[in-house]
Amino acid sequence: MTILVGYKRTPEGQAALGHGLEAASSTGAPLAIFPLADRDEAADLREDAALNAAIEAGATLLQSTRGGGHPAEELLDTAAEHDVALIVIGVRNRSRVSKLLLGSDAQSIILGATAPVLTVKVASDDR
Repeated sequence: MTILVGYKRTPEGQAALGHGLEAASSTGAPLAIFPLADRDEAADLREDAALNAAIEAGATLLQSTRGGGHPAEELLDTAAEHDVALIVIGVRNRSRVSKLLLGSDAQSIILGATAPVLTVKVASDDR
């Protein structure tokens, strides 16, 4: 079964991608990457060295349908569609006020996923 990484071009996204690659390598499972980028950021992903290295290693880059849906919901729909074994996402610390005002994609994914979710924090020396 597939391992799905929710990827965004951030240190958190790159940490999630790294752990997804390790999990796929150790289990032999295929790796799929779901871009959590906005349409404007999607073009930047083509120039993303970490993402391109993962694709060259055999990962599949999925396309976001982005019919105006919420990124977390689209990732969960994709996970259900592909019957994934594991979802890997990067997380970062945010204030309670920020979470209240902006919501938390990570929280939505953790609470809404039917597959196990591995959350990855960025090592302090990666920031």
